[in-house]
Amino acid sequence: MSDAAFENRVSGIFSRLDQRLGGRLASEKAKAETLQAQDMRRVAFILTEAIEAEVKPAVKDALLSYDEAINRPLTPNERWEHALLKKIEQAVDRAIQQALALDKLDHPWKPLLSAEAPKLRARLLADAEAHFTALGKVGKRRRRSDLGLPEWLLWVAFFVGGLGSGLMLARLLGG
Repeated sequence: MSDAAFENRVSGIFSRLDQRLGGRLASEKAKAETLQAQDMRRVAFILTEAIEAEVKPAVKDALLSYDEAINRPLTPNERWEHALLKKIEQAVDRAIQQALALDKLDHPWKPLLSAEAPKLRARLLADAEAHFTALGKVGKRRRRSDLGLPEWLLWVAFFVGGLGSGLMLARLLGG
């Protein structure tokens, strides 16, 4: 997959997230107001949960797109990984900004929500980093044998061994 195709696919995932998030945040805020939950911690918690519930599936979709883009055998692409991490950071920041823009008044829950942003960002980035680390381990496992030899060297050895066995068998059968 080309860089542009990958970037377009990931951008599409996060733009759909932005569209869904606006409606979800408005409904969560309305729900909190209906419950008369103007307790600052409760509103900040409800909005943070809503943001995480919307961003997490988008992150998973983006990671699946990354997996498909790097194809088999798995060869991690650091530039794409960095771009995905940046997209996740930006998605969390945009989500927090959308949540803060729900109400123009200066409510006591707004600073709490702003304080939750780094924690939420760290959780989602940790999930992505764990995914990348697991891919790196799989890739290394596939590239090296238990003996510490590169995979291509083993394939050459198998080929030469098969060729030698075939020649000996042909010699025995032929004459």
